[in-house]
Amino acid sequence: MRKFSKILVAIDGSEQSMNAAYYAIGIANRKENEVGRVQLIGLTVLDLTKLSSSFFATASGYYGAKELEEKRKEAQQWLDKVEKLASNEENNNDNNVKFKSEIIEDPISRVGSAIVDYAERENVDLIVIGTRGRTGFKKILLGSVASDVVTYAHCPVLIVK
Repeated sequence: MRKFSKILVAIDGSEQSMNAAYYAIGIANRKENEVGRVQLIGLTVLDLTKLSSSFFATASGYYGAKELEEKRKEAQQWLDKVEKLASNEENNNDNNVKFKSEIIEDPISRVGSAIVDYAERENVDLIVIGTRGRTGFKKILLGSVASDVVTYAHCPVLIVK
């Protein structure tokens, strides 16, 4: 079994991403993972292209800044929830998990690309990501973000439904 010292979990507030966080915490706390302290990174990528069309840059600042600030606060709440789960004494044997959170604001690239780029820069050993549940034909396809991460990641990727 491979040992992981740096695990990245992508959080978007969905039930699937929270399930992915539970898996990532479980992997970080495995006794077989005795590599010392494991760093768990909660990452949220704010896709600025999905903000309202009133958000744009000007020489004097940003229009739509209130909407962006709301997205930042929402993202921080998701990450705080994951941090609380990771630091819960029941889940965290001997305080083996060190949690770090990051919010990336990406105005250009796809969310999957931003996750992969961040994982490479941080030398992550494992990426854990949720995928949206689908029915019928779409059930056999991954979501676009998960698909991008699986395709381009430099390390193993765990997809959680």
